[in-house]
Amino acid sequence: MDSLDLAKLSDLDFEGLCKDMLERLLGVRLEIFSSGPDGGIDLRHYASNQTIIIQCKHWMKSGRAKLITHLFDRELPKLDRMRPKPMRYILATSVEMTPAAKEKILDGFRPYIQSTGDIYGLAEIASFLQNNPEVVRKNMRLWLNDATILEAMISKNVIQRSLHLADDIKETLRTYVPSANLHKAMNLVEKNHVVLVSGPPGVGKTTLAQVICAQYADRGFNVVEVSENVEDVYRVWHDGEPQIFIYDDFLGQTSLDDKLHKNEDSRLLSLIRRIRRDSTKRFVCTTREYVLQQARQRYERMDRGDLDPLTFTVDIDVLGREERAQILYNHVYWSEWPASAKRHFSHPDVYRPIIRHRNFNPRAIADLLSTPFEPELGEPGTQVIAALDDPTGLWRHVFDHQLKESDRDILRLLFTFGGKADLSVLGKAYLGFTNRGLSHFKASLKIINGTLVRVFDEGLRSYVEFINPSVNDFMFMKFSEESDLIVRVLENPFSFDQIALLYSYHDAPIDAEMPARLNLTPFQGEVEEAAMATLERDATTKRSRAGRAAVCLSIAGSMHVPRVENWAVQRLQQPGFVYGGSSDDITALIRITHGSTNRRIRQLRDSVRLEGLTSLFNRDRSDSGLFIAASHALDLAEFVDDGIREALCRQADEMFEGLLEQYSRDPDDVDSDMVDNGLDYMLRYGELWQHKWPSAATLLEGWIPEEAQSFEGSEEESDVDPEYVDGDAYLTMNSLRFLE
Repeated sequence: MDSLDLAKLSDLDFEGLCKDMLERLLGVRLEIFSSGPDGGIDLRHYASNQTIIIQCKHWMKSGRAKLITHLFDRELPKLDRMRPKPMRYILATSVEMTPAAKEKILDGFRPYIQSTGDIYGLAEIASFLQNNPEVVRKNMRLWLNDATILEAMISKNVIQRSLHLADDIKETLRTYVPSANLHKAMNLVEKNHVVLVSGPPGVGKTTLAQVICAQYADRGFNVVEVSENVEDVYRVWHDGEPQIFIYDDFLGQTSLDDKLHKNEDSRLLSLIRRIRRDSTKRFVCTTREYVLQQARQRYERMDRGDLDPLTFTVDIDVLGREERAQILYNHVYWSEWPASAKRHFSHPDVYRPIIRHRNFNPRAIADLLSTPFEPELGEPGTQVIAALDDPTGLWRHVFDHQLKESDRDILRLLFTFGGKADLSVLGKAYLGFTNRGLSHFKASLKIINGTLVRVFDEGLRSYVEFINPSVNDFMFMKFSEESDLIVRVLENPFSFDQIALLYSYHDAPIDAEMPARLNLTPFQGEVEEAAMATLERDATTKRSRAGRAAVCLSIAGSMHVPRVENWAVQRLQQPGFVYGGSSDDITALIRITHGSTNRRIRQLRDSVRLEGLTSLFNRDRSDSGLFIAASHALDLAEFVDDGIREALCRQADEMFEGLLEQYSRDPDDVDSDMVDNGLDYMLRYGELWQHKWPSAATLLEGWIPEEAQSFEGSEEESDVDPEYVDGDAYLTMNSLRFLE
């Protein structure tokens, strides 16, 4: 490790490096603090007999003179105000320190700094790293300018186009955040010498491949980039020499497009077999999952090649809150956006919606932050949210140019089933929607599986769902832009659930966080025909007949669909019909019939209310049934007689108080179902339960952790210290607040 460039580290990276270094040198564990006006503390060791305060100053751009001025003007007064005073103060800086500069700082900071040995400048840090390569490996971004690694990448054995790969990897490592994906992919490479990295656009396939190459470069492997075909590998192959070959989009960037030349499939599989037998070689390929499936369908040899054990699909869901915060921090820190814009991301109200966004995508964030900042487009955080909200950039090109019509039809159909469908149901719906055979359905599903959708088993049934919520959002945009898609579904319906889904987007509240709405008004006739064709198909819907009636009443309330209205009204007039619905169905029917402006529907309100409430209050005869009935009484308070509601709640209150008393005596003797239902009932009281049953807070922690989790994102969250709520994510993002 001849040369390490600390300028490539962010402030947060440098602080983490100092922590690793000084923990080894001092032999103690150090606490890390949030950056900023912290009383002069970045790292601390606290013990009864010794308190060590460490300040980390990554001031390479500012220089030694400005650093010394800052120390005396800003940091020394903080030490003087500190109570109790530290016994030892250590300064670590990326600035080159001369002996005279160290003496000046020592004289000014006595007695806090005990000797010039407590001042670590660039030379001391570099010397430590030279002798502790394991610390360098732990701090990945220190690899960026390690001369031995660059020599490995740009050796005489690397083909000319690989000369640019070193720069690409340097950029990758600057923002990369290690995750479980890296660990799992590295295990595959170690075991098989080969890994095929697949996944949807934007999740980091190429990034992961480059980081794997950097890991092996650190171990002495020459890195070779393959661009054309496997002949590139054979041209630079050297027996016995450690080499790792990286082949990005080895099956084509968008689709096969004749990427595999004559016999290329055979040569590729032959190369894979050869590398798997050779301990000095590694092979890392990337591809989009649907392109891999296309290759398997088109090339028999690849289908027989059993590539599954070598394939690793990047899973963005493994990224926790801390990893997402680090990704956001790195891209913000290294962007060319002004410091004022970067500081904007330090506030919890800004970074929380980003790192919790359901469409969180490193590429979308990187692409936006790599462009010049445009204030007229809104606040910085708002611009990132907009980029995550709009999935068209990721999926539009794939959908419009890389898929066949049969592939697109599966995506269109899956959207109408809410983004998830039983595999057999989807296949049957496909037959009527496309007039193609099941062979086309299976072939297309295989192509898009792993990229746009995933096929999985639950129990004895198989299901298909969109691989990412952004795919569903994109399909929603397609339907809102192309009304002929709506007509096509309505003219070829398979399940009433499809009509209900389309109507839910038509009837969505105006303030719903959706990019558009579906306008079904011009297609009232088609809606009515589709509904009537599917309402009696019990086997194709997940809804009970009462649930279907509720949807029909909603449609009839806003559209002219007399036959649909008649179907629902006639069935609701049948004694006992409401009893067959779920609790949600019954609640919906009660609310719809009471709130409808349609005279025929409003005439049903008394009978629906009586039958519905009778069912809700009596359907559970267990001990917990009283809690369930009282919960319904509170939820539907405006429809329940005051006397009945008060009586139910009084009995439930008494039962819950007895449950709390029993729990205080012997927690293990309490029935868990009773507690769950009791707590669910108690929470219906809103904030009152904290005064009514203060001891119930203990139960909440132990019995229904999902309630505690729901605190995240609630209004109350803003009243709690963000460092407590967000932990390391807060420490990471808050450091942007003090960028110069």
